[in-house]
Amino acid sequence: MRRIMAAMVEENSTDVIVDDVFSSQSISPVADKVEEIDPFKLVRQGTLSKKMKSKAYRLRKKYESLDGEVASKYQDPNTIDGYGLFSVVEPPYNLEYLASLYNESAVHNAAINSRVVSTVGLGYHWDHTLKTKRKLERAAEKDPENEEALTRARKEIQKEEEMLEELFNSFNQEETFSEILMKVWQDVRTVGNGYIEIGRRRNGSIGYIGHIPATYIRVRRHRDGFVQIMPNSGDSIFFRNFQDKQTADPISNDPNPNEIMHLKSYSPTDTYYGIPESLSAISAIIGDKFAKEYNIDYFENKAVPRYAMILKNAKLSETAKRQIVQYFRREIKGSNHGTLFIPLPKSIGNEADLEFVKLEDGIQDASFDKYRKSNRDEILISHRVPPPKVGIYDNANLAVSRDADKTYKTQVVGPDQERLEKRINRVVEEFSELLKFKFNSIDIIDEDLRSRIYDRYLRGQVMSPGEIRAELGYPVGDGDEKRLPYPTVIKEREVWLKAGYGPDGEKLKEPETMGNDKPAGAEGAPPGNTNGEAGSPPKAQQDAVNKPSTSERNTGTQRERGQAQDMGDG
Repeated sequence: MRRIMAAMVEENSTDVIVDDVFSSQSISPVADKVEEIDPFKLVRQGTLSKKMKSKAYRLRKKYESLDGEVASKYQDPNTIDGYGLFSVVEPPYNLEYLASLYNESAVHNAAINSRVVSTVGLGYHWDHTLKTKRKLERAAEKDPENEEALTRARKEIQKEEEMLEELFNSFNQEETFSEILMKVWQDVRTVGNGYIEIGRRRNGSIGYIGHIPATYIRVRRHRDGFVQIMPNSGDSIFFRNFQDKQTADPISNDPNPNEIMHLKSYSPTDTYYGIPESLSAISAIIGDKFAKEYNIDYFENKAVPRYAMILKNAKLSETAKRQIVQYFRREIKGSNHGTLFIPLPKSIGNEADLEFVKLEDGIQDASFDKYRKSNRDEILISHRVPPPKVGIYDNANLAVSRDADKTYKTQVVGPDQERLEKRINRVVEEFSELLKFKFNSIDIIDEDLRSRIYDRYLRGQVMSPGEIRAELGYPVGDGDEKRLPYPTVIKEREVWLKAGYGPDGEKLKEPETMGNDKPAGAEGAPPGNTNGEAGSPPKAQQDAVNKPSTSERNTGTQRERGQAQDMGDG
């Protein structure tokens, strides 16, 4: 990398020496650009299967004479390479270089990690399918008083959940299912494509689920599968589409090839491969890299700006020029607060004049600060990640952060989770019809607000105590599935019972009462507990017949209320 230019200009001479005063052996903390080596363009024919060798021979046979006696020894790189042999489509961008950018920019890296953790890194749970919900409703309606049917149904669902959890933990010996999904989604956010490998047992059931790096996979032109080529060995492997059990292996005749579930970031410019959203900010990512390297180079040179050394009235030999340049390379770098000593040859004479001219002015510390902030904002916009999610709190306040978190959850992470859940549930459906896969979402509600929401759901008979306990992860006990009656409903039932009517509207022979003069069968709080009254709305004035809405102590002026208290009224 070029860091500081040293120029020596001799009087009456047009020769200008421009060189790098830093040694080429210096170590840069930034990785060099990835070499554009595509394994599909460097196919070793010796590693091909017999089927692929025959195809390569047929392609070469096209370039021969009519009698077949003389043939061309030229190999067309567009037909003999892996893309022509395996009938795969070349990606629109260099996948290896896109993957390398993940480690080049801290903002790009943090934004990808934020999207990955927010989408698939918070864990998952098993939710009831529509069939399961209807089954529970039928069990509850079958015999409302007897909860045995409902209990049996819940135990069956619990066994199904335990079976799925154990099954998904056994698919991969080395990695958990969440780890696999995080790797796949990181590939999607980095290079636009992610691949889940699925292997089946002899009986056709799924026995393995794993991750394949996206840079090694290519899509077949006829969309009938995928091909992988190992960069070192050159071995080629064919994969079917997920749940395709008919397509034969066109490469090595594998009787049971594994399958791939392809996840991609759709772009209208390519229908075979996905393109990452961050590609729109590729200039900002690369510009931020170069600005960072510039600052590192500047401080490696002990904050010395670029200078041109001008030597007048002197003639220097090539050897003398080379010695001066080598001096700057060896002596200046690495010396803190050192004295500059330039060894000039005797041949320059006494009339020689040496002058240093600064090639750049201005503040050099933390150069491109505004430029890097602009790049940072552009990168975050392309990823649609709020700045606080990557540790940036410039001009952030609580209200803005809450709105940003809500937007991030509903418009960015939520749709991604829904799309992934649908693909994963295709795997779950092969084992269960009662449960479905569901990601845990970002929690933007504190515990106090959540408890008030649950309280409203209980009072409004939206949820039962058992449903809330299940959502919180607590075990559901007997009787928790019955929804609590709303306080106004309790009052209404009491009025109907006092009037001699049952819950279903039928006329009772004689209202039965309990010890506290409450009709038998009336529900509500025990004597002395006013929760039911507090939760009911106030009655209208016309409903209170021959009964004042308020007592005398609560009406009139303050003096009248005082006199009423003295007289013992109220």
